[in-house]
Amino acid sequence: MNQAENTEIIGKVVFFNYSAGIIKYVGPLTENSEFWYGIEWRDSSRGKHDGSYKGKKYFTTRHQTGGSFVKPSKVDFGIGIWKALEEKYLDNNGSMKKTNETDENEDSLLYNNFDAKKTGLHIKCITLTQSRISSVEGLENVSNFFPNLIEIHLDDNLLNSWSQIFAIVDHLKKLKILNVSNNFLNYDCEEKKTFDNIQCLVLNKMNYSWNDICLILLHFPHLSQLKVCFNLITNLDQISVVCLSTLRVLDIESNPICDWKNLLKIGELPSLEILYANQTQLEKIEFNDCGYSEKTSLFSNLKVLSLNENKINNWKSINELNKLKSLEELMFKLNPLCNTENDGTLRQMIISKISSLRMFNRTRVERDERIGDERKSSEIDYLKKFAKQWYEIREAINSAESVDVKNNFEQKLSDFYFDHPRYLELVKIYGATEKVETEIKPDTVKSNLLALKVFNEISGKTIERKIPSTIEIKRLKVIIRTFFKADFTNENIKLFYKTNKISDEEYELDNDYRVLNFYSIENGDTIIARH
Repeated sequence: MNQAENTEIIGKVVFFNYSAGIIKYVGPLTENSEFWYGIEWRDSSRGKHDGSYKGKKYFTTRHQTGGSFVKPSKVDFGIGIWKALEEKYLDNNGSMKKTNETDENEDSLLYNNFDAKKTGLHIKCITLTQSRISSVEGLENVSNFFPNLIEIHLDDNLLNSWSQIFAIVDHLKKLKILNVSNNFLNYDCEEKKTFDNIQCLVLNKMNYSWNDICLILLHFPHLSQLKVCFNLITNLDQISVVCLSTLRVLDIESNPICDWKNLLKIGELPSLEILYANQTQLEKIEFNDCGYSEKTSLFSNLKVLSLNENKINNWKSINELNKLKSLEELMFKLNPLCNTENDGTLRQMIISKISSLRMFNRTRVERDERIGDERKSSEIDYLKKFAKQWYEIREAINSAESVDVKNNFEQKLSDFYFDHPRYLELVKIYGATEKVETEIKPDTVKSNLLALKVFNEISGKTIERKIPSTIEIKRLKVIIRTFFKADFTNENIKLFYKTNKISDEEYELDNDYRVLNFYSIENGDTIIARH
């Protein structure tokens, strides 16, 4: 193998033993004249070393176990894109494969009775994930057979340059959705050609920084959706790229952002409505451009925000979200803050702190008086929860015997409003909690028990029990199953209730994470256990 051939092979992406990797070295090892390929694997745990052999460094890897040496005869250099399409979609006669041989969710299944050429006219989505595609050979056939493609998935293949991707997009004039995730793509384009038709771009698992991504985005000026999960993004500080002004949906899940300040720049994007920032190691949220009871100018059109599996452990961050003008839906699971309250109380607290919230953790914030106004009940409970502290501070101010003592408690009141920015707003809406309700009574626990009838619709048996009003529905189901062990399993029980006031109507206890008193159940009402 001569030097020119070596140079041509370096940078190629190959397949070996169910893994993809990029060739970074071609040649002998030490004094051995036998040629080897030095490969850095896409999956760093797949390798054995960092590109070294017997103390000598032959190539570099991102991870200590990212490299291996493999004999040239063992590797697979992949196939062209048309060959991959033929293998997946066409049989030996050039006809479309039968239904069970293609993906069930693809449009090709609707047209299996037609010949391949006619069928291709109708297909709008093709998925070529893990098809060992390494070249654009036969690309003309792809565009001829599938001229109306809107969506193509090329993730986890052996493509190695953006010039290949741009060639594909250039041939598919109607393409709108492009997924090239998990490929080793080198940016090798001097010409800044743009593709106005692409609306959704998926670049997951590319080992890209935000600057790398912005370089790519220059070619896609009309994006509305961008997914860049599992990359190396730490700071989204560059937003001058043209396409970002039209971006509606951004998914940055599993990037090491760490600091909320590193996201603030994208808060200037005028069209951004949905932001997924799950698993980005965020510890807090902060908008310093306005006071605690004001609205921030950032993220002015953001309606949906997902912050699952971060490190947020303070209520101040939730207060800060109330500064967002347009926020309607929040996902907030598996954060340390979630462990400070039970699920029902956590939900009530977050609903109370964010006035515009309509959906929390994929469950609607109910405003229907017929089945219970969840926002109203949450906000009233929130007022009650902190009323004692509020009264004590105000009374201490009024009874202070010196200026210093008064100033001290006035500062505490200011701190209270800082911790509870909506408290006075809620007092104006519902009135202050009666002081007598803040006093602890000996029969508090007893007063939280509801005397209810539980009717087993299968056996026709009715029992009477006292049940805590604050019990979650999922826990209530467990308890009721113990009452009627033979009739219900864990999966097939549904609960409904009837009130004494309207005996001919039933209401389903339809959310396992809500508490019983959310449904306005009173003493004497009947819970129905149904199969």
